[in-house]
Amino acid sequence: MRNVTGQVARGDDFFDRESEQARYWRDLETDNLLLLAPRRVGKTSLMQRMRETAADHGYQAVFLDVSDAGDESAFVRRLYTTVLESDLGEGLWNRVKDSWLGKTITRVKKIGGAGFSIEFDAAGSTDWTRLGRELADALSQLDGRWLIQIDELPVFVLKLLQINHDAGRIQAREFLYWMRRLRLDYPKVRWMLAGSIGLDTVAARLNMADVVNDLHIVQLDAYAPAAAHGLLLALSREYQIDLSEPVRNHILTRVGWPVPYYLQLIFHELRNLDEAWPITAVQVDNAVERLLDPARRNYFDYWRQRLHDELGRPDSDHAIVLLNAVCRDPGGVSRDTLSQTLAPHVDDADARADKLRYLLDVLQGDGYLVEYEKRWRFRFPLLREFWLLRVAP
Repeated sequence: MRNVTGQVARGDDFFDRESEQARYWRDLETDNLLLLAPRRVGKTSLMQRMRETAADHGYQAVFLDVSDAGDESAFVRRLYTTVLESDLGEGLWNRVKDSWLGKTITRVKKIGGAGFSIEFDAAGSTDWTRLGRELADALSQLDGRWLIQIDELPVFVLKLLQINHDAGRIQAREFLYWMRRLRLDYPKVRWMLAGSIGLDTVAARLNMADVVNDLHIVQLDAYAPAAAHGLLLALSREYQIDLSEPVRNHILTRVGWPVPYYLQLIFHELRNLDEAWPITAVQVDNAVERLLDPARRNYFDYWRQRLHDELGRPDSDHAIVLLNAVCRDPGGVSRDTLSQTLAPHVDDADARADKLRYLLDVLQGDGYLVEYEKRWRFRFPLLREFWLLRVAP
């Protein structure tokens, strides 16, 4: 097992999550899934692991990330190319090549294995609703069951919203209802939708909760303490670095929320020590301080940057104001305090209450905040330390 800090964990580098995978496969027998998971907890690695083992559960699976898709047509084209370029694409191509789709595709080139590289006619590919339905129809007629995993779908929907207020809302609503019809009309095709921000929160923002009410919600959190210890032990054995139980406990205390990515980062810092082993609690503290150094701010700064990408202004600015207030007290702040913090930016009391509710839902679902004993505090203490040092004025 390698010390992976920046890539998706695959093969022997993927650790645990056995109970979560078993539960998700059981749920897929009857339902499509909406996977809610804050960033950096290993959502993409888990989905890729399920894709790799899908055949063991009777599925042919494909995975695609749509966070950078520009519009609905780009989304559907990405879906087509992902399926056709997979090792299982030849059977699908034989079914659709003589259909209306054949007039839409302008170039097909066979690549390694049984996959295809395709290009779409610019005019025909604008009918994205028909393209999507023809794909689902063709998949449903093939032998076996298909699992389509789509990562960062909420980020794509939020991008539609940001086109402009009215047109964006209409586009997002039409797209989400179109996807719902696909899920309901083609039960042989299972869907696993995921994102660092909850699709349920986005649907609530659009006042259209029914667009996701056919999805079974499952959640992926940080490691349980036993799994976090197991990960650290596996790494220590692989690299022959002594991590005693008290030291492992200290690592978990400093992280506060045992997310795989940050456990791997701390271990990487400990690997690079020039000091004598075994590792001590003081060395762990030094490693954490190095992670919070300005030269390594990219380990955390994307938490701030992604707010602008996902929410757009002024909501991203409002969210940062709330986080600035919360980070000053490790015990958190009350909802009333947060409302007062937002008051200079949203005058109307009713509008402010709605805005605060929405932003807290987003920040909670996205892994920034958690409510405990009627106080909102950072879910991830290490992120709070970064925010206090590098973001809050």
